[in-house]
Amino acid sequence: MEVETKSGNAGQEATKKEEAFTHLAQGKRHLLVKDYSEAVASFASACQLLSQLYGELANECGEAYFNYGIALLELARTESDVLGIEGEGEESQDSDGDDEGEDEKEEENTADGEINHVENGKGNEHGSNEKEKNATEAEPKNINERNGTKDSKGEGKDNSTENVEDEDDISNLRLAWEMLELAKVIFRRQAEGNKQINLKLAEVHLKLGEVGLESETYVQAIEDMKICLEIRTQNLDKHDRSIAETHYQLGMAYSLVSDFDEAIGQLTLAHMLLEKRIEYLQEKGKQSSANSEENENPFYTIEGEITEITALLPEVKEKINDTKDLKEKTKTALMAGLDAKKEIAASSESEQGASSGSSGAFIVSLQPESDSKPVSDISHLVRKKRKLEPNSSEEKCSKHPCPEGSKLE
Repeated sequence: MEVETKSGNAGQEATKKEEAFTHLAQGKRHLLVKDYSEAVASFASACQLLSQLYGELANECGEAYFNYGIALLELARTESDVLGIEGEGEESQDSDGDDEGEDEKEEENTADGEINHVENGKGNEHGSNEKEKNATEAEPKNINERNGTKDSKGEGKDNSTENVEDEDDISNLRLAWEMLELAKVIFRRQAEGNKQINLKLAEVHLKLGEVGLESETYVQAIEDMKICLEIRTQNLDKHDRSIAETHYQLGMAYSLVSDFDEAIGQLTLAHMLLEKRIEYLQEKGKQSSANSEENENPFYTIEGEITEITALLPEVKEKINDTKDLKEKTKTALMAGLDAKKEIAASSESEQGASSGSSGAFIVSLQPESDSKPVSDISHLVRKKRKLEPNSSEEKCSKHPCPEGSKLE
């Protein structure tokens, strides 16, 4: 009996393992074709099965967590873009409609109706029931799988609330961060002396940085990207495109915190490394050979990569010029604000000076005749009191700090 039980358990484990890796392969395929909803569903199933088989922090789960985090991040970006566009359309419809139409819209504006507006860009609530059903079912199912629960599709749809799109977007970013953090822990444990795992760890930090940019936690995003750059610099050639990509991402992150000098520096480094990459590829093409890493992609050609990088260079250069222009505009605005404050302070001082002069005469008239100090000394004392007024002309104009309120929660 024990032998049969053990063999039965082994068979179940083998079946679960095969199913998990099937879901993982399907998720990668969906991710490749940018079908992020299906990718999220497949990776969620793979993560659940692998964590049951090996444990939540097992080495076997690292790849699944990493891909699941990427899929969630891309899904959150897609939903954020769609909601941003539709938000403008709904405002215009509200402004053009009459009062009666607005009342009807408020009565029918359930969570299902909102999803219809997002998907169709129209007010037709009956034309996209299938898309609506998929959108409402996908997110709760994935989150429930992560939490180890199994709700039915109907239950997932019934738990609708107002502003459901925003809540799903926040939960996707939050869950993406959690999965990437788990992947980071697993890869860091395996990274010592392993170049491939180190490069995976660098990718995890880069994606964590991208999550930080999406959630507006810019300082943490910069720190994660710095770690990515350090790992890639230690494990890759200087002309590798991945290093240039990291410099570019860092430049964008620094520009969001108004550190324009550092942003320009990072973007310039990215441009320079891409130029070096072209030179390297041209030399490599003359030798009619490609390294083993490049041969891993069956569709790769040196000429194709040179064409891609050549097309990227003007975009990077334009971004550098835009950042320089933004720096000058910001500096001009700050100087204008400082000058305006000085003018206001000077005007305030002149008004206070006029009022102090009249009050000074009043004070002089009330001074007793026995006072030994001359009138001019008394007016001098009055001016000293005026200088103690709280209005000061030495206020400094500071930059508005970049908001760091996290959208993850």
